[in-house]
Amino acid sequence: MGFRRLAVPLFAVALVLAPAAAVEWGAAQEAGEAEEVELPPAVAEAVLAHRPRATIAKMTVEKLDGLKLYDLEFDEDEGEMEVAEDGTIMDISTVVHLEDLPPAAAEAIRKAAAGAEIVWVEKSEVRAEVRVEAGQVRVVPLAEFRYVYEAELMRGKQTGEVEVGADGEILEEVKWEGESAEGADEGGSGG
Repeated sequence: MGFRRLAVPLFAVALVLAPAAAVEWGAAQEAGEAEEVELPPAVAEAVLAHRPRATIAKMTVEKLDGLKLYDLEFDEDEGEMEVAEDGTIMDISTVVHLEDLPPAAAEAIRKAAAGAEIVWVEKSEVRAEVRVEAGQVRVVPLAEFRYVYEAELMRGKQTGEVEVGADGEILEEVKWEGESAEGADEGGSGG
């Protein structure tokens, strides 16, 4: 049991939708190395309804006991979407400016950055959740959308991400990756 990720390489994928649909796989099409991957019609409709002109850069499929979730990342600051196989949008992210965040969320990101450069910020509108009830895995739409803010940070050759709620609560602490990431929290992390 649990999620199983199936990564679909960017250079080897083309998206197949209804005949009139035109969602692109940027680099895959340009390289001419595209292989067709068929999305369920409900997923394709959700993508076209919310990101009609976006180019899909990366797709990951998560499986949990028969439930499939399609995580789509778009090029050129178009954000991301996670869509259940039935077309339910789990969440949809948009690139925003730090100034556009609720003050508590912006302050929490600045504090977590501890002097690092804030490269970009995404506002994620969480619309549904996966729940396991009585042994059944199902998608449950939320009565009210929940907002989560994620920032990508850069410190030297390291990158990190932090996730906060609208109220400034840290939902996911900064995780640093890259050169010298090991021991980054041992004295001198700047915060």
